[in-house]
Amino acid sequence: MTDKKELIEFQGLMIDTIIFRQGFVPGCDIGICGGQCCDWGVYMDRDFQSVILKHETKILESMDEYQPKDKAKWFEKELVRDGDFPSGFALGTEIYVTSKGTTQCVFKDKHNYCSLQVSATKNGEHKWNIKPKYCILYPLTVVDNILTYDDEHSKKLDYCGADKEHNFTQTVFEAMTEEIKYVFGEECFDFLEKYFIKNYKKKYQIENLKIKEGTNG
Repeated sequence: MTDKKELIEFQGLMIDTIIFRQGFVPGCDIGICGGQCCDWGVYMDRDFQSVILKHETKILESMDEYQPKDKAKWFEKELVRDGDFPSGFALGTEIYVTSKGTTQCVFKDKHNYCSLQVSATKNGEHKWNIKPKYCILYPLTVVDNILTYDDEHSKKLDYCGADKEHNFTQTVFEAMTEEIKYVFGEECFDFLEKYFIKNYKKKYQIENLKIKEGTNG
């Protein structure tokens, strides 16, 4: 990972090329990490709250006995002004105390799965249909209209965090193929893939090999 910021642009969206350089694990594996990235809740667009609440009954059916069933406890009360969200405001999901005494997002169940995604899948919808954008994108995020790596949250993670190079097998970009296509579209992904192959792919593979062989300093 490097602190140097290099930006490219696609149809008004700026992209920090760190996504082509930052390593990542083979893929999300709840059995290993326990969905640790979900422990702090997430910010979503203010208007996405209504999308979730339209599915309230089905979501409740997917929640376990410990999760809050009162929808009034699902979201924070205070809005945050943020231009990176379509409405101009962000709203956070709440957290709750689990049976183990830890805290996590209200939509994370005792098996460490997202009740929003579980509910959508059970009801024949796309798995991310009612899931906030930044849940889908993690460890990517958009800050000041720049698609970048969420290094702030990654510092807290025990498996896929920024300092866990021994677990990395690919770049964040390669790991997030499906997510980028879903959120930003095929055309954006194709643009990024061509740029990655031309400028970064071979270099990352060489650096990753050094890490695996223990020769990276």
